[in-house]
Amino acid sequence: MPKGMVITVGVGRGIEHAIALSIRNSHPDQIVFLVTEQSEKTLERIEEEAKGLGITLPPYETELIRDENDAELAYEAAVSAIRKLGGKGIAPSDITVDYTTGSKPMSAGALYAAIMEGCGEIVYVTGKRDENGRVISGTERFLTFAPTRLLARRFLTEAVRLFNAWQFTAAKQLIDEFLQPFPKDKVPELFPDLDGLGKLCAAYQAWDAFDHIAAQKAFDGVDRKTMERWSPDGQIARNKGWVNKLARKLQSDKPTERLCEELLVDLWANALRRLDEGRFIDAVARLYRLAELIAQFRLLRQFEIDTSDVEMGKVPENMREKLENYRDERGKVKIPLRASYELLEALGDEVGKAWAQPKLRDALSARNNSIAAHGLEPVTDEVAYKLKEAIEPLLNSVVPNLQQCLQETEFPNLSP
Repeated sequence: MPKGMVITVGVGRGIEHAIALSIRNSHPDQIVFLVTEQSEKTLERIEEEAKGLGITLPPYETELIRDENDAELAYEAAVSAIRKLGGKGIAPSDITVDYTTGSKPMSAGALYAAIMEGCGEIVYVTGKRDENGRVISGTERFLTFAPTRLLARRFLTEAVRLFNAWQFTAAKQLIDEFLQPFPKDKVPELFPDLDGLGKLCAAYQAWDAFDHIAAQKAFDGVDRKTMERWSPDGQIARNKGWVNKLARKLQSDKPTERLCEELLVDLWANALRRLDEGRFIDAVARLYRLAELIAQFRLLRQFEIDTSDVEMGKVPENMREKLENYRDERGKVKIPLRASYELLEALGDEVGKAWAQPKLRDALSARNNSIAAHGLEPVTDEVAYKLKEAIEPLLNSVVPNLQQCLQETEFPNLSP
């Protein structure tokens, strides 16, 4: 692949030697010199010095910096130079930026451009200096490093911020965008933190979307070293254990295994996160579904009644006629939320007794009147929190160790 070079050019005597040596060291196929009106004259000296050293200069162009004391103008010129090389088929990863000479603002602008544009190398020529601060000819040393590592830190900081805000999709997209130019088999070695964080994003993204099977697989791809790097307190390991346990139960052939306490807790934890984010429509949707699941869970576990196929022989006589109205064309009796709680009440269950209290009915009514259900009213924080407060005691009654379980579902807070 062709290689390019962007070089800042100053006006001091002797800098032509360092620049010529830097060109010989990098072997570019194309150069763009960053010059000012004053330093453009230095190009003649660079050509002469290169010729004297037996160096054949490759084709080059110039990019003018209008003010050598303005770092922003220097940055813009450097970006333009890098993209100019890109127009000639030279990828940023194959461009070296030498910021040795020129004013400090020029060097700062070129350095920042190299980092932001993802250039392959940054080089600085150093060595013993004379009384004027210039590198003495013959003592030159080349300090070369990859700016992508500096840029990786910036991406890592932003990805961690997004992760901690539960924006897992955005965090993973950011990481994937940065890693895309690099060979996949080299990524774990080159950028272990970004690679590990990307895998964690995939796991938490799937978990937060209730895709527990995909989350389990994603967590399996996260090694212990990565978990310890991002969660020294072991929270990620606890999360992985929770997801694995829930995923196994959801894949069971037994209805009593699939409709488990862990599923109720997981849905509750998800609803709480949506409340924290102020996403009240999403929170209400999850809380309403949880209200349904609590009744279904209780009927199945305590009375072996499946709400999707109710055995009428297990139903109190005073409820049979009413439930017959829910028999479908296949002959199955499938009962909705209201009828499930009424059936629990008829069976004398404490969860069913909650239906006799206005708190739950009023909360569900507020939800039903909202635009998220059957009405036109907005879904406010009042609607969401009213439903939360009505459901919480029900959940505590069917999951006595709720608070302990919630500790396993708590998302970690990462530090870069």
